[in-house]
Amino acid sequence: MRHRNWTRKKRHEFLKRISPAPLSHGFGLVRLGGRVALDSIDHIDKERREDVMIEAVLRSARHVGSQLAAVVPRAGGGGGCGIHFDAGGLHFVRLTRVAGLARLRLTGCGSAVLEDDMLRGALIAKPEAVARRLEELLERIGINAQDLRDDTIVLALPAHGLKTQIVDYPAGLPVRALRAWCERRAALLLPGDGDPDLRNRVGVTWADPGQHRLRLYACEAELVDDRVAVLEMSGLRVHAIDAAHEAGRRAFRWARPTDGEMSAPERTGAPMALLQVDAHDLDLSVFDSDTCVADVRERFDGIGAHPDALASVVRELVSKLPVGPGVLYVAAQGASPGGLVVICDALSAACGIPVRPFDPMRRFETPGQAGPRRQTFAQRTSLAVPCGLALRAMSMQGVACA
Repeated sequence: MRHRNWTRKKRHEFLKRISPAPLSHGFGLVRLGGRVALDSIDHIDKERREDVMIEAVLRSARHVGSQLAAVVPRAGGGGGCGIHFDAGGLHFVRLTRVAGLARLRLTGCGSAVLEDDMLRGALIAKPEAVARRLEELLERIGINAQDLRDDTIVLALPAHGLKTQIVDYPAGLPVRALRAWCERRAALLLPGDGDPDLRNRVGVTWADPGQHRLRLYACEAELVDDRVAVLEMSGLRVHAIDAAHEAGRRAFRWARPTDGEMSAPERTGAPMALLQVDAHDLDLSVFDSDTCVADVRERFDGIGAHPDALASVVRELVSKLPVGPGVLYVAAQGASPGGLVVICDALSAACGIPVRPFDPMRRFETPGQAGPRRQTFAQRTSLAVPCGLALRAMSMQGVACA
């Protein structure tokens, strides 16, 4: 009981320190829980709309999302960190820029197992225990909280904890009214009468480059608050929050193989696809160069299910896509090395296309022991989401990498 009261007191003190301030403009970021003045955003320009994000945060200046606003990173300062909690554990990636070169250096990465009782679905049931596990992981990598004081840190929210909806951009709606309109529509995705309150977090991004459609996000406040509290207990500060599947796609845009790096059978000219597999969802996205031209998501335990069952579901998803991929890359959370091989073989046989593990760290410089050279492909694919988060963090510092 004494320990529980100490935890509540610490959280209360943490929330009291939060003060509202405007967030910086982002790039492909889903911000849930803070505050952004949308009236500062220019009207959509056809030549620029692929690069413009409506950076949202539409809830609760007094609560956890607002501390993101209070710690906007300085351009050019520190590195970029991505931290992701999923059913299989927690995953960490830290990037820094290479002086004088348009490249990024991997200065730390790793994963740690979380016991079943630490998580409850998408929620963190024991924030204090998870915070200790994060500190142990950083210590094992050779990093402490002081090393990250100038870094930009981005967290992920799991897809199965988010409610999403794609809507048309409201033509003729004044920019000053856009925030309230998005807030109301996103709040309707959660149970209740649609009135935004302290129990939810909502956000919005462009759904597709070059189109006038918005993707609304909503989730329970606890999903955001506990993740931010874990980092606060570890002496870290969160600057932004992203959706896990979007972070994985960002990592794929960065590290996808070029035509010159692919084998002859894979050089078909057809788009590539990324399949993200975890214990709750399958996320399949097809890319033509850097552009996601099609995507589909299905609730399915891709790790616990039999590989043949997984392959059957993926084959059905591929058949529904308007664009068929020529090669499929797999990023699996929590798969063993042998399990990843079996998954790739089953997918290749079912879909009739080459299937490869996705290596999100192939383009990073890896000095010393920070690199993934001794990691298996299964360990590296599980870092796709934190790699995408770290890339997002670096882009917030002005690095053209997202």
